[in-house]
Amino acid sequence: MVYLIFISTISYILGSIPFALLVSLPFGVDPRKEGSKNPGATNVARLLGKKWGIITFLGDASKGVLALLIAYLFKSKISYPQELILSLAGFFAVLGHLFSVFLKFKGGKGVATTIGVFLFLAPKAMLVSLLTFLAGVALTGFVSVGSLLATIFLPINLFIFNYPTEYIICATLLGVLIWYKHKDNIRRLLRGEEKSWRKHKHG
Repeated sequence: MVYLIFISTISYILGSIPFALLVSLPFGVDPRKEGSKNPGATNVARLLGKKWGIITFLGDASKGVLALLIAYLFKSKISYPQELILSLAGFFAVLGHLFSVFLKFKGGKGVATTIGVFLFLAPKAMLVSLLTFLAGVALTGFVSVGSLLATIFLPINLFIFNYPTEYIICATLLGVLIWYKHKDNIRRLLRGEEKSWRKHKHG
């Protein structure tokens, strides 16, 4: 149990690292106060350009991967099933991104970190969800639509590819949290006020 608590805690702390701020603040830009006011890769790309958005995305995704690598190293010391240990590590990494201890329990929307987690846990299912994400963005012009669609299909893809039940539960819970964090985007989409990626020029 001690190791399980350790894995969950270290995963949460890793997930809490605010890469959007680490990338943006040296330029005098605070993504929490500008653009969409979300400390995530999409807002950094809007504010600083695609290159810095990609760097932020990779940083956020790597948090999930690193948490799982640490969990994998300790799995032999924990008497619980490996699937449960890895699912908990992935869940707490994303939870840290969503409610960062370094940002007064506020944070980004969790998509990049979730991608990192499930590219490690379930690459086939995640790749199909990434295709769904890209199709959603291409067809609508809204990153939020692609993100929401991908989170809907991820648990379905996990089931289709016969991944462990623990992964399906983890993806479902994270999907609920990600939809919650996108509540303002959903309101703007319903009002026709969401900013289209196609119409935005990058610096």
